Amino acid sequence: MNISTDIATALNDFQLSFLQVLPRLGRTLILLVLGVISIHLLMRLFTRLVDYIHISLGLKEILLILSRAGLWVLLTIGILQVLELTNVAFALGGFVAVLSIGISQGFTQTVTDLVSGIQLANDQDFRVGDKVIVGEKDSRIEGYIIEMDTKKTRVIDSTGDLHILPNALIDRNEWTLLERDEITLAHLGRSDIIKVISHKIKKRK
Repeated sequence: MNISTDIATALNDFQLSFLQVLPRLGRTLILLVLGVISIHLLMRLFTRLVDYIHISLGLKEILLILSRAGLWVLLTIGILQVLELTNVAFALGGFVAVLSIGISQGFTQTVTDLVSGIQLANDQDFRVGDKVIVGEKDSRIEGYIIEMDTKKTRVIDSTGDLHILPNALIDRNEWTLLERDEITLAHLGRSDIIKVISHKIKKRK
């Protein structure tokens, strides 16, 4: 008898909560649609802005990833507030704040790789298309940089093998710039960059 009462109470509480949220679902849906459209437009605008100021390809990718993540966090907080889930919105905002502090201090390995990735992407002697020697002293790798993101740098060697290295590992060790690529690859996707570099490797064999 008590079990049936508990179930009935739980169902009643759920129904009341649903009825309280239901009138706000319309506004939430509108905000979601407008938010997704706004994020799409803002990211297109920001991408053009980044292309206009001619920063390195690696830094461009990192900035776009962080910007997109920030916009989605703001949209999520906005939706939670419309649903009057203020406590959840505050908790999410607090998490983002703690994460920001972590980024500034470099606490975790992921954050360390992110900070190192930004530093590498902003370095004029470490660009996509360059031929470099990277890695630790006992395991050096020679090859061409084909991609950089928030955590990893990808280097393809003369045999076509792809080496994926944490940004922090590269940043804390010495690297050697063997060849500067004079052709900008910023407008190419990863597959096209690999084709260009693979063609360059074949020509030199």
